Amino acid sequence: MIRLPESMERIWTMKAKGMREIEIAESLGISRQAVNKSLKEAKAKLFEAFFSLAETFSWEIVRVNAEKGFMVARGKCGGRATRVYAFYIPEKGIMAFFDNEIPEFVLQHALEFGIIKKPDKRELINALES
Repeated sequence: MIRLPESMERIWTMKAKGMREIEIAESLGISRQAVNKSLKEAKAKLFEAFFSLAETFSWEIVRVNAEKGFMVARGKCGGRATRVYAFYIPEKGIMAFFDNEIPEFVLQHALEFGIIKKPDKRELINALES
């Protein structure tokens, strides 16, 4: 399972939760350029990971958002077409879920990362699909 290096993940997480690059740099005692470089590398690694996952399982990618760490894809499960929602979860890596079988901890993650405003599966799916 792909995991970003710890320091890169910390910077990416801070940015995904809404901090500005200069705020991240100040809080970590590093340059804004170092933050920017780390974020570019993190996004590239996440894009690569999501595309590799889709290729491995023959999913058709609908949308990838590396800044917030999610992918929407179309796939097959048990012979039927289904939606696949994959998320990069800090300290865990990428986790994928089918249709609306999204667990509570993913709703909390999406709330914390500003993807949704309240922990509601329908709101999350609408946000991911739009």
